[in-house]
Amino acid sequence: MAIGNLWKFFGNRTGMAILVVQLVLVLLFIFFYSNYQSSDRCVACHADKERMTNLGYPQFVMTREKVQWESHHPNTECRDCHLGNGLFDDPEKAHKGMLKLIVLDNDLNIMPRKDHVKQLLPSGSDRVRNMLPHLADGSLDYDVGTILYHDRNTLTLGYDPAIAWKTCGKSACHPDEVKQFDTSNMGSNFRQRSMRVWNDVHGPNN
Repeated sequence: MAIGNLWKFFGNRTGMAILVVQLVLVLLFIFFYSNYQSSDRCVACHADKERMTNLGYPQFVMTREKVQWESHHPNTECRDCHLGNGLFDDPEKAHKGMLKLIVLDNDLNIMPRKDHVKQLLPSGSDRVRNMLPHLADGSLDYDVGTILYHDRNTLTLGYDPAIAWKTCGKSACHPDEVKQFDTSNMGSNFRQRSMRVWNDVHGPNN
């Protein structure tokens, strides 16, 4: 049958036009969604040793192959775990919304990381304190009270289920494990998460 008569399979020309438009919309959605989930720009920047060194972060040089080998998650994108936006070359835009280390002062207030924690690498011979921030002369930065993992709730400083579901709990990752943890004593202990100091009114905070 001639191409010009293909519309007859759809009943009429209007029906064919509607189906074609729908097909185009579906393909566009798949294209943009897959690109939105992409971490190509993360890899392009972090795999560039010269660029990362010039930016002052040579310790963050990382190729896709190295990440997949170390994490044992061969089909996982950077943003699946770290969030952020893998479509931008600009560091500020790419890192917007990304999970970051939480640095607290001695009163447990969140403080800027920039002037206190340039990199988190072991330093010195004291194994108890070698991961704490140090000043340029090698002494401890006593302005920093403690450091928390990036997956904590910034208000309660405890486990954050919302972050867990955005990252580890995705359907293709570990949803069953996150669901199980959320219903465990540790995951559902909201009162403990409200404790801000060791001798809180509720009791010792472990």
